[in-house]
Amino acid sequence: MELMLVLLEFARANNESETKSKRVKSVIQSKIERVKKGEKVWFGVQKPSWIVGMKDGKFILDDDRVKLVKNIFASYLAGDSSSKIADTLNRSKIQTLRKLKNGIWTNVTVAEVLRNKNVIGWFGINGNEFDNYFPPIISAKDFQATQSKLAFNVRNRGGSKYGLVRNLFKGLLFCAECGQPMETKIGTYMSVKGKVNHYTDYICRGVKQKTGCNNAGRISVNLVELAIFENVLFKHPLNLLEKPKPGNSQLVELENQLAKTQIVINRLTDMTTDVVLQDETGLKDKLKQAVSDKEVLLAQLKLEKAKTAKFEELPTVVNTLNSLLTFDDRYAKEAAEWIKAYVDFNNDKEKRRMLKNLMADIFERITLRHTIMDNGTKTDIVCLLVTGEEIKTKAIKNRRGIILAINSPETKKEVHFKLLQDGTRIIQSVE
Repeated sequence: MELMLVLLEFARANNESETKSKRVKSVIQSKIERVKKGEKVWFGVQKPSWIVGMKDGKFILDDDRVKLVKNIFASYLAGDSSSKIADTLNRSKIQTLRKLKNGIWTNVTVAEVLRNKNVIGWFGINGNEFDNYFPPIISAKDFQATQSKLAFNVRNRGGSKYGLVRNLFKGLLFCAECGQPMETKIGTYMSVKGKVNHYTDYICRGVKQKTGCNNAGRISVNLVELAIFENVLFKHPLNLLEKPKPGNSQLVELENQLAKTQIVINRLTDMTTDVVLQDETGLKDKLKQAVSDKEVLLAQLKLEKAKTAKFEELPTVVNTLNSLLTFDDRYAKEAAEWIKAYVDFNNDKEKRRMLKNLMADIFERITLRHTIMDNGTKTDIVCLLVTGEEIKTKAIKNRRGIILAINSPETKKEVHFKLLQDGTRIIQSVE
């Protein structure tokens, strides 16, 4: 009896919810119909934050918020980046447009303002769009100039749509546990001293979407970059030029298989047109399978040719890499000068953009595995280069600081060392 009462209560609650939903949709649709007839209607949360009320059929504007939006557009068109604008607003202790408690400005929130079409009067709801609905606070000319500048920065700075190169290895990083891509998680926080700090972490798409991957936890982008720079980019690409060019036996084998498959296809095609043989059992299935085999071989051949092309371009790629990292001497790394080049590089957005474009010509694939330990975290990084060489390294963060680990080419054993700010390496014992 109790179970029946509970079920009846659930059914009643569900019906009430559906009824309320229909009423809300009906009210919104009624308002949309009034807008279509030229009437100004109050939509509440759907309106932009600088509109605070309505009187006599006219929207009431918050002058301070309008002034803030105008200043953001003016600063961006004057040459300031989204990040610089955000930092300026935070230092001046300017509240966000929504005036949330403890809310702070970020490059993301600034870019959202710059892309908001409400500033030129546009309004959209439930698939309906209306021009000149809200009072415009930015001219159409300035808004279009802003969109053009934002689009230019996306194309020419690489990385995110906000003009920063957040992920040098986009499209190359995968989870070692489930094989899904590693995505970036961008965040901002304010320190106890009031300073705004930004961070970017890697997280497995499988973990993010809760598909059952056990590669839990976020991995610092800075830490992964540091390990790859120290153990791969500042070291191995230079050595690649000394390696012999790989043979093209695989390429030849694929071309031979493709030629044989094409012969089979031609023969089966002729058989299907023969009045005597065309009714042979399974003939069409065999032809379908042969065509499918050809498509697979063509894909493999394309991939193999791309690998060969990458290797042939490697000298140019390595020379460009060296110029970006300001290395005149391949042995400069031994003098710990790499740390200065690394810091200078990370402060140069243009160089990061150029390096990002080189990564696919150096790496085939990079996998990350994150492990949470009792005294810190460990990230295993495996880099597969275009030459087929596999480079393994680790980034460990514990009570002693940041520890990097590489396999010594001399002893073939893993070596742990701590990096100091001046680039000095202090060998650490393996725990």
